[in-house]
Amino acid sequence: MGRLTTRVDESWFSHTSRAEAMAGGLALQWLGTAGFRLVSNDHHVWLDPHLSRHSLWQVATQQLAPNAARIDADVDQCHAICVGHSHFDHAIDTPFMAKAHNARVYGSESTLNLCRGHGVGESQLVRLDPGERHTEGPFSIRGVPSQHSTFAFGRVPAPGKILAPLDTPARAEKFRVGDVLGLHLSCDHGSVYHIGSADLIEAELTGVQADVVLCCTVGRYATENFTHRVLDALKPKLVIPCHWDQFWRSMDKSPRQIPGNDLGGFLAEVQSHPSRPEVRVLPQRGWTRLA
Repeated sequence: MGRLTTRVDESWFSHTSRAEAMAGGLALQWLGTAGFRLVSNDHHVWLDPHLSRHSLWQVATQQLAPNAARIDADVDQCHAICVGHSHFDHAIDTPFMAKAHNARVYGSESTLNLCRGHGVGESQLVRLDPGERHTEGPFSIRGVPSQHSTFAFGRVPAPGKILAPLDTPARAEKFRVGDVLGLHLSCDHGSVYHIGSADLIEAELTGVQADVVLCCTVGRYATENFTHRVLDALKPKLVIPCHWDQFWRSMDKSPRQIPGNDLGGFLAEVQSHPSRPEVRVLPQRGWTRLA
């Protein structure tokens, strides 16, 4: 389809029911943008959840806050939340979810300051420092230093850090990127690596392997040979693309790509790699069984 269309070929979608996915040892749900839910042993860990889905008009002209009704509609269980960077489309819903479900939050100091601004207790906040592993139910969690794609005319949007507690409503630019982390989660049934922005630091991935890579596709054109570098570094058996959808569009409507993304081109890049890992494109709210 190329970069000139926002249409999605829905024949690409892999359809699995929640019951089928949960019948195994490790299940995954995609909820649009870079947001996922991992479930093992009935322990629900969310990655970069973004369910509020503010319109482009709201993002451009208004202060933003979590949309409680939209979040509650999709979040039935939440034990923990991991956040790779603190832009609004990755982090804005985290404090609301953490308070509503008494969930732990794993992220950078910027993400934790966003939570502090909403009154999330310190006992729920865990900073992901390089090299440290944390046990969360059946999962081992590690934050791997990474970097954000410079897709915005060679720049990272909303650069800098959130240096003090940030409450909402707040303008989109107040959600500064903070430290950028790849999220590496493993359990007895396999390992998953979450890439929330289309860039990486290979030196930080020495010794890191993942059975499954959850890979941001938007902005990858700003990172030279991004797709093959990810596959070379992490050697996954399965790739699930994310952050290709228009995150300002309701999930109750058929999905559309972010202009210029070219999901089909990403799928071709994965298949052209010598390792030829499996690729699954999930529909929004779609489930799949990982193990």
